[in-house]
Amino acid sequence: MSLTKLYYNFSQTTPQQIGWGFWLQWVFFTIIGFFLSLIFVEVGVRPYVGAFSGAIGGGIIGLTQWLVLRNLIYRSKWWIVVSILTWLLIGAGSLGALGWIAPRTEQIWLRLFYGFINGAIVGGILGLGQWFVLRKQIYWEEWWMIANIIAWAIGLSLGWAVGGLIYQESGFFISEVIGLSVTWFLVAAITGIALIRLYPGR
Repeated sequence: MSLTKLYYNFSQTTPQQIGWGFWLQWVFFTIIGFFLSLIFVEVGVRPYVGAFSGAIGGGIIGLTQWLVLRNLIYRSKWWIVVSILTWLLIGAGSLGALGWIAPRTEQIWLRLFYGFINGAIVGGILGLGQWFVLRKQIYWEEWWMIANIIAWAIGLSLGWAVGGLIYQESGFFISEVIGLSVTWFLVAAITGIALIRLYPGR
């Protein structure tokens, strides 16, 4: 019997079958969480979105994601706590709370480059924090961190690029919000696939 199954027997949590229905919920609730966070967190340029805003935004998105995870993982409420703490840490650093930040430059290639690099850093921090909640509950635990790095590197770079392209055409800052919506969609889409692949009930 694998360590994952032993852990489930100990915690009396039974793995469930998850598939594309789960993926749709994961993406939907993550995007809903981002839009709800905009009630309290104003999208801005670096360095004006910091630790406090990151903690609020991360907590809201963590809460909406918890609604999907609560019947799948043991002690799922820690997901919300970790979301708050990791975004607090990220926001307190030199990067700022990148989930709500638009870059100053309008050059698309720079947005792609720095979005990829900064996104990979954010994904690594978030993935590590979330790993503490998911460990011993998914197969190949280290792949969750790798999936987050990939998701944020791709999501932030493309989101910033989309926001920049729309801003060049419209001149309205709302374009950056649209770009960040793309970021959160791609992050949710990629991490959702990772959860399906790594979750033991599949």
